[in-house]
Amino acid sequence: MADNSIRRGMGWATMADVAREAGVSLMTVSRVYKRPESVSPRTRENVLKAGARLGFLPNSVAGNLASGKTNMIGIVVPSLRNSNNATSIQGMADYLRQASYHFMIANTGYSLEDETAVVKAFIQRRPDGIVLTGTRHGQETVDLLKAAGVPVVETWETKGPFLDMATGFRNYEAARDITAHLIGRGYRKIGYIDYPAIGLTRYIERLAGLKDELEAAGLPSNQIVSPLEAQDLYQDASSFRGGAVGLQMLQGKYDIDAVLCASDILAVGALFECQRQGIAVPGQMAVAGFGDFEIASEVHPGLTTIRTNGYQIGWNAAEMLVQRILQPDADIPLRDVGYELVTRGST
Repeated sequence: MADNSIRRGMGWATMADVAREAGVSLMTVSRVYKRPESVSPRTRENVLKAGARLGFLPNSVAGNLASGKTNMIGIVVPSLRNSNNATSIQGMADYLRQASYHFMIANTGYSLEDETAVVKAFIQRRPDGIVLTGTRHGQETVDLLKAAGVPVVETWETKGPFLDMATGFRNYEAARDITAHLIGRGYRKIGYIDYPAIGLTRYIERLAGLKDELEAAGLPSNQIVSPLEAQDLYQDASSFRGGAVGLQMLQGKYDIDAVLCASDILAVGALFECQRQGIAVPGQMAVAGFGDFEIASEVHPGLTTIRTNGYQIGWNAAEMLVQRILQPDADIPLRDVGYELVTRGST
């Protein structure tokens, strides 16, 4: 199996490294990357192949310090639409500010291709570390990070393998706990609205936790829908509307008395849909979510959910990166921030 772990303390590949690898002068390498038309095709190809082997990317930051440090951290998030991502970013910002680091943020929209493009752009700016969301990445992204040797923290998950360091919480156990809560309240026909993004480990773990808890109780575990299955909903699949449509899909396929959602945004959408249909919550239908977003405590009758400490995840990620930057050989273990079941009126 391929080793996708990050090598520590490598330092960035330089033009001098590429020149030695390709057997040409430093000036030739410079011309290849700055004025490729001035170099013969054969030499240009030789230099570019040498650069690719070394993971070299041209430095777009002028005037880097002689130490090679930029005091800049790259933060990659899949979405800016939910409050937990915002609190996580705030945690990173607060730690990095006191440690005299700056940061750049990029939003990938859950696209592996966009994540690769973002990571490549960050690496060209020579960040001292990179924060990624989750553990699902394209192979090109993994290869870029391996070649660069830059410290990496993956967030929101505790199930590896990891590229380097990680901080998050146990999604599987949290899903089992909130499902057990619904069962304990007497609900026996529990449906699930999955998150509309394919292949994300944290949502796979949540679904697995739900199914295992239902099966352990001898209850149906196949009453599952995803808003992605609905037509003309792609852009709104993770929104309130996605939750409303998800509930309609469950009602059209199954006889349910409770719905658990992969996120609070979906759950609030389902709650609004119950209100539109005149369904009493929790008398006729229980609704539960995941995340404890700000809106969860504000909507009527209050949303039962799993509280996740996004701020601490962000703080941890920044602290771990700075520790690795200052101590390249440090062994920095996984940091599990835990979670809390928060029960409110919706169940």
